[in-house]
Amino acid sequence: MQKQVTFGAMLLIIAVLLLSGCAPRTDSSMMADADALLIDLPAIVIDFASDGSPSIGGMSPFDLATTVPIDLAALSRGEFALDPYLVDGDPSNDDGSLDALALPAEWVNYFTATNIQHMEMSHGTDGISLMVNGQPLPSLMWDEGSLVATAEIAEMFNVMVVPTFNKVLPLVRQLNLGVILRFPVMAGADIIPMMVEDDGSAVDMAMMAQEEFLAAVGTPPKINLPVMYNADGSWSLGDLTDTEWSSLTRVPLQTLRLDPSLIADLSASGVSSMSLATDPTGIHISINGTKLPYLSWGSGEVQHLLALSQQMGLLTAMPGVTMADMDAVLSMIEALLPIIQVADVSISIHLP
Repeated sequence: MQKQVTFGAMLLIIAVLLLSGCAPRTDSSMMADADALLIDLPAIVIDFASDGSPSIGGMSPFDLATTVPIDLAALSRGEFALDPYLVDGDPSNDDGSLDALALPAEWVNYFTATNIQHMEMSHGTDGISLMVNGQPLPSLMWDEGSLVATAEIAEMFNVMVVPTFNKVLPLVRQLNLGVILRFPVMAGADIIPMMVEDDGSAVDMAMMAQEEFLAAVGTPPKINLPVMYNADGSWSLGDLTDTEWSSLTRVPLQTLRLDPSLIADLSASGVSSMSLATDPTGIHISINGTKLPYLSWGSGEVQHLLALSQQMGLLTAMPGVTMADMDAVLSMIEALLPIIQVADVSISIHLP
């Protein structure tokens, strides 16, 4: 009993220490009934020095750990013990676990040089949202139905994390947690707030481009590609086989054939169809007609991602790509993006 009380007290101390290095999340707080499960915490802020060393609330991982010197390796085995390295500071007892949060100095210097001041991952009611410099990026979104479906699909594929996984997974909608990574700001740069007060420009420009495209064509494009696979891995689309499509298009489409053992395994797991679909809200995946969590892009996230890629020089980092090439690629993507986002596209795979 004494061990349980001491362990509980130490966990409380850890929680207080961690929360001392927190900041408000960019998403809104949750509302719940008094008797409902609810965990709604501010985001934990991890600050990185130029050498990649982290700190939380001004304290290093070592400082935090020595306040409550629990042996995490023993705790993972269900045992409670003190970490000898944290107790006496003997380097020979250091297992390196306190360095897990550290980042390579090159990464931190790269983020500083490209003016990436902070990144946030926030787990909320409707999904896991990602932000860089206060701007939203494409994120994984869900509702209660898609979470239940995810648990069912996981059970179908025998990837049970815990015996009650199908009951635990829907509960993630009652958890609001977040982590913010902050990096050194380069000299002379303006401080970017954690959440940029969006003037709507990215969203408005995206919506305007979509409306202009729809005004020109009248109705959204609709593409439905039902691909029928055979047990030997070959496929057909419409009345043409993969060989006939390859001959018609002069493209080696036979490379899209699947391993027969993969088809057999999927069929044995009860998978009869899979689909990838797009609409103005995002990219959706379904298995056996059941919708899973989707990737959002309906609020300017892709536009922010393109701007971020340009800011960080990601495309020019590719061999043989110049700044002019990057500008041309970005211009092409921006021109095609309204068409892609408003189109009703569905690619479905049907198994024997």
